[in-house]
Amino acid sequence: MSSVWVMFIFTTYIGTGTYCAPDFQMTTVDPGFPRNISTDNPAVQKAARVTVYAYNNKSNDSFLFKDLAVQKAMIQIVKGIKYLLQTKIGRTVCPKKEFYNLDQCDFQQDSPLKQTFTCYSEVWNITWLHVEKVPVLRCQGLDWSE
Repeated sequence: MSSVWVMFIFTTYIGTGTYCAPDFQMTTVDPGFPRNISTDNPAVQKAARVTVYAYNNKSNDSFLFKDLAVQKAMIQIVKGIKYLLQTKIGRTVCPKKEFYNLDQCDFQQDSPLKQTFTCYSEVWNITWLHVEKVPVLRCQGLDWSE
């Protein structure tokens, strides 16, 4: 009997079970399906900062914004990892014309200059290609999606 027929018979009649490793079957991450992830996760915090950088690059505001809080976070395994975030961002006292470390920028306290937005973003991280991009960015009426 040829090896093709042996394989066919084995997989059709004998091999009706799954051949995945037991650890793989127990995973909580399903490729393609978003799932909730802690907003305190360091990778989520990094993705939130990437969102703020994208906002600052696209905004024509005179001041830099930075992340106040990640309100909701989901992760999706696609070609890389996609973070789906709802983030609150606020205007800082640091003007855009100079380079600043956002961690050293305080938030505006004066009423006319104090401003916050809630943003939805999708941050796509393809580690092996060293690519990090924000194809979707929407902040209260502003849409900078690709």
